Amino acid sequence: MPLPSTPQAATPPAAVNVAFRALETHTDDEVTVVVFHQWDEAQRSQLATLLREHSGAMVEVQAADGAWQRARMVRLKSCFGRGLLMLPAPAPFSDRAEFALRLPTDVH
Repeated sequence: MPLPSTPQAATPPAAVNVAFRALETHTDDEVTVVVFHQWDEAQRSQLATLLREHSGAMVEVQAADGAWQRARMVRLKSCFGRGLLMLPAPAPFSDRAEFALRLPTDVH
């Protein structure tokens, strides 16, 4: 009788090789919310996988000044192919800005 297989722990990548675009940014005194999607239609499946596997996770986004900031990323279930970032104000980039996103190495 074969032994049951042990689930393999998924090791998240240090960086995601998909360019993202902010569709909308909304900021108040404390919080910034960013609705985003992939920059290139060819990368849609990569974004879908990222959002399915890491919705609710802490990620890092690269601000316009090149600094990395932590944000919570969630999948928008009611809006196919869109994600939502929540992070401390001020907004790290404006509407329609391209940005990079990565999973921190301490995410498990």
